[in-house]
Amino acid sequence: TLREDLIESVRALALERRYDHLLIESTGISEPMPVATTFSATDAKGLALLGGVARLDTLVTVVDCKNFLKDYSSADMLATRRELGAEEGDKRTIVNLLVEQTEFANVLVLNKTDLVSSADLAKLKGILHKLNPGARMVESEFSVVSPSLLLNTRSFDMKSASMFPGWARELQGNHHKPETEEYGISSFVYRADRPFHPDRLTSMLGKSQFPGVLRSKGFAWSAGDNSQSIEWSSAGLSADLKPGPRWIAATMPRSQWPAYAVAKYAKSRHGDRRTEIVFIGADMVEDDIRAALDGALLTKEEFTRDFGDHSGKHH
Repeated sequence: TLREDLIESVRALALERRYDHLLIESTGISEPMPVATTFSATDAKGLALLGGVARLDTLVTVVDCKNFLKDYSSADMLATRRELGAEEGDKRTIVNLLVEQTEFANVLVLNKTDLVSSADLAKLKGILHKLNPGARMVESEFSVVSPSLLLNTRSFDMKSASMFPGWARELQGNHHKPETEEYGISSFVYRADRPFHPDRLTSMLGKSQFPGVLRSKGFAWSAGDNSQSIEWSSAGLSADLKPGPRWIAATMPRSQWPAYAVAKYAKSRHGDRRTEIVFIGADMVEDDIRAALDGALLTKEEFTRDFGDHSGKHH
């Protein structure tokens, strides 16, 4: 496999002891996580395959400042851009690849800064900061960057909280008033303790485009399935709702809940069932988005009838 080949090549080069650093350049359509996890891969005994000979030091994504927002706003599939070299059956969209490459890196090289205005560059930096608050940004022209910013930085940490993408931080409550507010870049978390009506949710998603939303991520409670959450994810014009983890309340009695679940959900009649979605965007109309989502929930009367007396508050 490609991973085995990469491990073998890295190990062989490291054991030659002729090189201080190894720079691995992936193709433009590759996702960074598989490369990163290669460096933490273990054998059947749990020993690191590259332990002692190599470590992942820095993970860099180069951002095309001139085309990033245009590509982010497109609905194109990778396979339709022949110059990218994607295989014919590749089902990924351009925007989903951009998100993967942007959110997982810990250094973002903003290239072609000479081809955009200072205002557009500032707006792009604000958006990238929202998508990946922990990443260091380096501006460049013609991809000229000092090696000291990329080599032996010891800045990549797979487990570090700084590697969390912006949506994860927002859901955890680490929300800071953005310095980029003048460019209309903002975020908010939508929460609801009443479930979505399945048909209303489908209808709402078919009608509402949510102008200005660049990224949304979280999970939702649907009245159509009381045992399993819905994993909610969107990037640009691409949206994906799929089955998520089972609710804790549906998998075990309260007496067996983990401590964090008891602390957070003990007072809720319906346990951890809820909706929490973070929205990140530029010039979003938050009230309109909230109104559309609220309109897809069960009404209080429906909720009381089907689930018993509960406030079903949302905020």
